[in-house]
Amino acid sequence: MTTPAVAHPRVPRAPRAPRVSLIALSLRLTRRGALLMATSLGIYVLIEVAAYRAAYPNGVDPVQFAMFLDNPVVRMMQGVPSALDVAGGYMVWDGGWIMQIVLGVWAVLTTTRLLRGDEDSERGDVVLAGRVRPSVHTAAALATVCGEALVIGVVAAVALVASGQDAQGSVLFGIGLAGVTATFAGVAGVTSQLVQPRRRAAGLAAGVIAAAYVVRMFGASTDPRLWARWATPLGWVDVMDPYGEGDWRAVLPVVAVPVVLVVAAVLLRARRDQGGALLASDADRAPRLRMLGSPLAFAWRTNQAVLLAWGFFLVVFGVVMGALVGTMVDWLAKDEDYQRMFQQMGLDEALSTLGFLAVLALMFGLAIALQVAWRVGAARAEEENGLAEALLAHPVSRMRWLGGHVALAAAGGLLLTLLAGSAVWVGCLASGLDTVTWWQATSSVLNAVPVIVLAGGLSVLALGVAPRLTVAVPVTVTVVGYVLTLVGPALKWPQWVLDLSPFTHLALVPAQPWAATSGIVMAALGMLAAAAGLIAFRRRDIVGG
Repeated sequence: MTTPAVAHPRVPRAPRAPRVSLIALSLRLTRRGALLMATSLGIYVLIEVAAYRAAYPNGVDPVQFAMFLDNPVVRMMQGVPSALDVAGGYMVWDGGWIMQIVLGVWAVLTTTRLLRGDEDSERGDVVLAGRVRPSVHTAAALATVCGEALVIGVVAAVALVASGQDAQGSVLFGIGLAGVTATFAGVAGVTSQLVQPRRRAAGLAAGVIAAAYVVRMFGASTDPRLWARWATPLGWVDVMDPYGEGDWRAVLPVVAVPVVLVVAAVLLRARRDQGGALLASDADRAPRLRMLGSPLAFAWRTNQAVLLAWGFFLVVFGVVMGALVGTMVDWLAKDEDYQRMFQQMGLDEALSTLGFLAVLALMFGLAIALQVAWRVGAARAEEENGLAEALLAHPVSRMRWLGGHVALAAAGGLLLTLLAGSAVWVGCLASGLDTVTWWQATSSVLNAVPVIVLAGGLSVLALGVAPRLTVAVPVTVTVVGYVLTLVGPALKWPQWVLDLSPFTHLALVPAQPWAATSGIVMAALGMLAAAAGLIAFRRRDIVGG
């Protein structure tokens, strides 16, 4: 007789410690964004080094960049030139400041999402209903973002070493990037305790980034003011001078300041109630009922501060870049290596004033395309935190709700385009370059409108089909496309690869006539994608995080 098998009960898995569970939860919510930032940064570093080698196969004569040492506008924008005779040093000077700002913005958005975002949507209440203290939750969220910042720094350092750059300089630069990112995560952690809701906390932290950049500009403008770079996170990498003298003293604030800010955020969290704020709380304010009569008006009210911030940044950036046009054209006229590289890229027109203006405008097109994508992402955020479900429970159709967001994204993109073009024109005039007209400067930025429409359409399509990718898809397409257009020809990549970039199909306006066919096709594809996204959104379920 066969003895029947006895089923042994499964031993339940031991529960993880609350801190470990909270970090795992935060990591799950942010891993896609962190992976995107790390991958994009690593690719950018590799491409920047390869482009430098293509432009200067025999090295750089220091005299070629000597004019930038005494140009205060260039110094304020990109920092003091150093170690430009090596690819790593040039990469740090040319793109390091942009990388730090992008990482700082990512850290602010990610941190406020984990802290204030979950608190505003009351998802944080579910976590705190267990045996978890609010301060532990805050510490876990900040530890996650700081850990991701460290990974991003490691990826940058590994990419530089893999491209043949000095190991010590690469490690120093990676430490600097990680520290700056963690610092602004700590700033966002503190602002999340001071004010609410999330948009105020993020706006206050973004203001700190802007102030840090202003201090960096002041410190880099002249040699007697170099001391001011120690006072701003965006100046620490400059002080480090990774591929120059390599000042390891700057590692101290890079490591210490994030720790101090994280500790401060945790201590401040213990001093307030759930849903409240230390400095300003909506519970203490009289209700403001303006612009609550329609979904469109409400969407404008909740996002107007973000649009104003983008407008301010683009105006300042446009004026500074416009002031650099004359200087850069004069420098290109003396640099035969860069002239040859531009010719290899098919950008012969860029050696003239109007041609360089056209190339510069592509950067503004990229920035505005990203803003439009993030603006559509605000609709996804409303859906994720349950606000959209509450609005759609009223006599409001899905098409009307999402269509309002799309209309605001389009109007905001057009407004930013006009502001950026006008700012570039003002900068040209301020530098004495009065040969550039307002229409030439503005049309150079308007030239990128088809790419902006395409990015917005892809964002709406992703929202309707794959909501989690609402921002990731258009950001990847535009950023990768922009990099492809700039460095692909110099690296002799196949034409079919270059044609994958929407920027490849733009003419260099105003130096060349507008490419009407490709522009109309791209805009049409963007509008078709948006229409498909609207239809898909109407047919699918409302989903949260």
